[in-house]
Formats: sequence, structure tokens, C-alpha cells
Amino acid sequence: MQNKDYFNINQPNIYQVQDCCFTIADCIETLNNMPKKSVNTIVTSPPYNLNKKYGKYDDNRTFEEWENLIDRVANSAFDVLTDNGSFLLNVSPIPDKKTKEIVPLDAIAYFVFKRNDYALRNSIVWHFNNMQNCVNRLSGRWEAILWFVKDINNYQFNLEDIRIPYITKNDKRLVGGTGRNPTDTWNFDIPESDFWYFDRVNNMTKNKLGIEEHPCIFPVPMIERIIKMTTQKGEVVLDPFLGSGTTLVAAQNLKRIGLGMELDEKFAPIIKQRVEKESKIDLFL
Repeated sequence: MQNKDYFNINQPNIYQVQDCCFTIADCIETLNNMPKKSVNTIVTSPPYNLNKKYGKYDDNRTFEEWENLIDRVANSAFDVLTDNGSFLLNVSPIPDKKTKEIVPLDAIAYFVFKRNDYALRNSIVWHFNNMQNCVNRLSGRWEAILWFVKDINNYQFNLEDIRIPYITKNDKRLVGGTGRNPTDTWNFDIPESDFWYFDRVNNMTKNKLGIEEHPCIFPVPMIERIIKMTTQKGEVVLDPFLGSGTTLVAAQNLKRIGLGMELDEKFAPIIKQRVEKESKIDLFL
């Protein structure tokens, strides 16, 4: 099966680049027409209702509208996932537009996915530095990555592929071990730490990569860890809110088949360029 065959044969605007394939189309309609049990892992970050300029998508919605969107995506994705598949959803706490109260989108998303028959395996904390500098509350420096599985008794978890170095080098109890579990908080700034730390992709890096137009971009190393954790080489990774294409870059780097949907056609050349030209580089050197 070629990558483009993962989508419906009548699906418009399909682009194949290297071992990846994406379509410029509505993600829910596309998911509803994909072959059942054809995707091993879904990893994505939907818009957060922060009025970001994503192009065609209206990012200024009510929380009820946002919840309905996530519900429809979760529902449509369930049949597309393999029996041992995973759905990793990145969301953020955000302020209510009127009251400024902080709303935990991860809490909303949890109950949305539960009513669609998923089980939560981990709630991962992604910590970063280049974000808010608040004066009337503590500055937000984290987002949640909710790891949902289709079957709590049958899912992929490749711990050996994501272990990190031991802190104590000469402890005899560690003989034969390959490293520690990175736990549910990660730090890539300090290799020996088990904290999930990946700085956001800042404007300087966006300019370097020629992807200035997209407001929010995943760090590639974070998505690579997720892909290694939940899939094998040759398996399928999907991002229904593809944006600038980071998930496809990570999938290509790790010899997985990357699929994606993006609503706005202006991102198509950016996605193609990134998959074709972006090698495994450290974005934060």
C-alpha cells in the first residue's frame, strides 16, 4: 500500500513527499473515510482558542465549540487506530477570554476521550522556558501531553527505545541496565534528567527554517520520543492538525510512515519543504 492509499481514493489535494503523505482537507471528514485500523499512533496539538492566526481556521471559539471539535476528532479517530494504538494530545491551560480564569484544557479533553472509550495511560508534563512573563499570576511554563490508548490491556510501549542515562554511574545495582524510565515529566536540556523539557520553537528558529507563518510549532525531539515510545519502524503515525509538518519530519527521521491533514493550503509548500530538506538537527543549538 502506498502512502496515498491510506486516504480515500477520492480524497482531493493529496501530497506525497518521501515516506510521508498529507492532505489539505478537513481532518474529521478525512478520518471518517480512512481505512479502519490503519494507524498505529496519532499525535497532535489542536488550536487552543487563543485567537492565533492559523489561516482558514477560526481560533476564536467558545469552550463548548472547542470541546465539540475535540469530541468529533476523538470519535472519528477511534476506528482508524489499530487495536493497540495510541492517541497523544498536546493541550495547554489557557485563560478565559472574559474572566481571565485559567481553564485546564487537559481536564476537558480527558472527559471527552473517556466518553469515546479511550483510556488515559499517562498525563505527561512538557516544560519549557520561552513563554509567558506574567505580573498578576505565576507564568505558565508547561503544557500537557495526554497519552490515551484504545485498549488499556493492549498497547505499545517501547521503554527500551526511550531510556535515559542513569544518574549514578558506578552503582552495582545498575549492572546490565540500559538506562532509566524518563517518567511523565521530561527534560531534554539536561540529558541525565528525567524531566520532559523542550523549549518551544522560537522566532529565530522559525526564521532559520523558513517557517515564520505558523504560530505554534512542535519541537522535533519531543515528537520523536513519542513516536519511538509507541511505534515500530515502518508503522504509521498520523497528525490530524498537521500545521507546519513537524510530525512528518519526526516520522521520516525515524523510518515511520507519516500521515497528516492540514486545513490551510498555504502550509502545503512549507510541509513539503520541511520533509524534503530538514535533516535531524538540534533546533536549539
